Amino acid sequence: MTSLKKQHDTGRRIFSAMLVAAGMFAALPAFAQEKLTLRFDFLPYGAHGPFYLAKEKGWFAENGVDVTMDDGSGGAITAQLVDAGKYDLGYLSFASAMIARDKGMRIKGIAGVIRKGDLGVVVSDNSPIAKPKDLEGKTILYSPTSVETLYIDLWFKLNGVTKSNVNLTSMDIGTKVSSYLSGTADGMFVPAPIYTIRKGIPRLSKAILFADFGLPLPGFGIIASESVIKAKPKALAGFVAALQKSWAGIKDKTLMDEAVAALLKNRPNAKLDPVYVREQLEALASYMDTPATVGKPVLWQSPEDWAAGIKVSEDAGTIQKGSKPEDYFTNEFLPK
Repeated sequence: MTSLKKQHDTGRRIFSAMLVAAGMFAALPAFAQEKLTLRFDFLPYGAHGPFYLAKEKGWFAENGVDVTMDDGSGGAITAQLVDAGKYDLGYLSFASAMIARDKGMRIKGIAGVIRKGDLGVVVSDNSPIAKPKDLEGKTILYSPTSVETLYIDLWFKLNGVTKSNVNLTSMDIGTKVSSYLSGTADGMFVPAPIYTIRKGIPRLSKAILFADFGLPLPGFGIIASESVIKAKPKALAGFVAALQKSWAGIKDKTLMDEAVAALLKNRPNAKLDPVYVREQLEALASYMDTPATVGKPVLWQSPEDWAAGIKVSEDAGTIQKGSKPEDYFTNEFLPK
């Protein structure tokens, strides 16, 4: 009897110790995730889906980062906020980022998402306009504050277009888009992909790109300030590794629907059309490579492409002469 009691007491002590140990482990903090903040370029659209997909899939968490993402109100403002330390990261046009850095903002591209330049003119799908010279005699809308406007004169010059023969009409971006879509002009200067989709656009359009006619500029990607690059290298590497998985699934079209669903789930108030969003993503997927990036990892940036962008920006007068590709980008955060 005494022996049984001893065994019972011993068992109780072991069980109590196990409960205490379990409580201690439960009290331990979860695996620490470094917080990052990201500012987008504009209100939600297809390009934002892969970012929310990385969140929904747990890829950010697996790579040690907790990312807060906010809508934007233009690439120039996003660059300013990242430079000022209000955000760790920004998603915007690299053409805008180049100009911002030339003005003294200490920002760099850390991941190239849309690597082919997307700026140009959109015209009706059935229009005979097929090259820059065809714009002569036509009414083309532009917005004075948009980045593509800074390159119009050089593009015309390179392609033998007499500017005075083109009826260039200045409008703010909202009025420009609605006027073009209603058919009141022959074309408009814009980032092309989202206006060449087949769903939700009342005027089917095609693109005449700067990049296809002598004016290669970098597309869209992620920037960080030099101070964040120095202070949070591990977190940035984790962010890029997670995002690479998402965009790889867009490029090979295996994660299109999941990216759309992730965007709609995280931005319900935007009331986005899933078919429209998917078409935006499909259009963007065709801009994910240049000849210099074919066969390279998703998000890798080409020094050759950046050098070309620097050259045309110098010629256009949007940046000063004398900079080099490594001033504007780094591939150090891509998975090795």
